Amino acid sequence: MFKGIYNGKKYHVADIVAVLSRAWSAGVDRIIVTGGFLEESKEALAIAETDARLFCMVDVHPTRCKEFDESGDPEKHFQSLLSLTKEGVEKGKVAAIGECGLDYDRLHC
Repeated sequence: MFKGIYNGKKYHVADIVAVLSRAWSAGVDRIIVTGGFLEESKEALAIAETDARLFCMVDVHPTRCKEFDESGDPEKHFQSLLSLTKEGVEKGKVAAIGECGLDYDRLHC
């Protein structure tokens, strides 16, 4: 969302620097950056690496679970998530693993 793009449409300029600045000014001392799927989780880790106060969550949101099949190799896709998690843990940046389970409130999968 910090890129200003929602559902493929640009709504505002990228504002992560401003968002973080406001958070630090307001007294926030740590932030967990989340992703909703593999590529976003990679981006979350990259962002977390830019500041000692930032951490990330490796995540596949239930509404994005189709990405396993769409990848063409669900097991390889899972291994990529696992590798990303291990990498982030080794760097001290993965604080959580998210969305383990299905969200039956949103049946987009």
